[in-house]
Amino acid sequence: MAWKHRSSIAVVLAAGALAATRAGAVTEPPPDPIRLGLYEWMAVAPIVVAADVLVDDGKYIQAMTREPIKGAVPARTTLYVDLKRANRDRAVGVKALDLARGRGYLLLLEAAPQKASAPSPLYDLVRGISGAREIPKEAPGPLLEAAAKLADIQERKTDSLLWSSVPEFLEDPNPVLVDAALELVVKFRKETLDLLPSLTPLLESPRPDVRQRAVVLIGRVLVRQGAEAVPERSTIVAEITGRARRDDDVEVRRAATAAISTLADAGVDETLKTISHDDPDQNVRFEAEKALYERKLSGRGGGTD
Repeated sequence: MAWKHRSSIAVVLAAGALAATRAGAVTEPPPDPIRLGLYEWMAVAPIVVAADVLVDDGKYIQAMTREPIKGAVPARTTLYVDLKRANRDRAVGVKALDLARGRGYLLLLEAAPQKASAPSPLYDLVRGISGAREIPKEAPGPLLEAAAKLADIQERKTDSLLWSSVPEFLEDPNPVLVDAALELVVKFRKETLDLLPSLTPLLESPRPDVRQRAVVLIGRVLVRQGAEAVPERSTIVAEITGRARRDDDVEVRRAATAAISTLADAGVDETLKTISHDDPDQNVRFEAEKALYERKLSGRGGGTD
């Protein structure tokens, strides 16, 4: 029965590729919503503040700044935000933004043209209805601290400072800062050999999403030229192999399986075969089967018999 199971992966992959080609010839699926990490989300705004909403008259939000993050709006400043304009400019079918009185938000702002009939100082939301993020009531500190550190880098306008700060951010006890750094490195593919000491401890994070992104980045690093000379390579490979075999989270196991599938290290094929038979989740088993098939085609693996 094994050969039937093995050959089925080729049929599934070929059918999937053919279906994708045919579908693409007819219509393209709508793009996924753009996911912006905290750094990217803030980057376009000249002013970022933590503010508490005092009044909502249906058109303008009156808020008091709790803490300045970026730009020259000091704490305890009363400001007005043109919420009606943000909602008017949203895409059809998208839910209107509601900034609730008594709650705190990070606001991306820019000065709005002043009108005789409008309150002052008046601001528009940069990014429209996506220009506000609620501040957690119970523990606002990590978000505000991370935002302030990222804003400081943005105001200095040097990319080199950003990327040189990434290792420090990855090792920071602030989980929001770790998230922001991971998002940047994953999206812009800035993983390097120098980041391995900062990434490998994240494999022990209690948060599955952190472990998942860590294995993705470690896998990318290990296939780079020169990575075979890393002194701790066998230990690192063993760690992500362990995540592929035994992590409690399905998506972490799947990401780790994909990560080890790119490696030419000894034992990878056997690990993938074991996962393809033993993992309790069908998607993870399929990831391993697909990897074995692709490794056989590329010559990286030793076959899937």
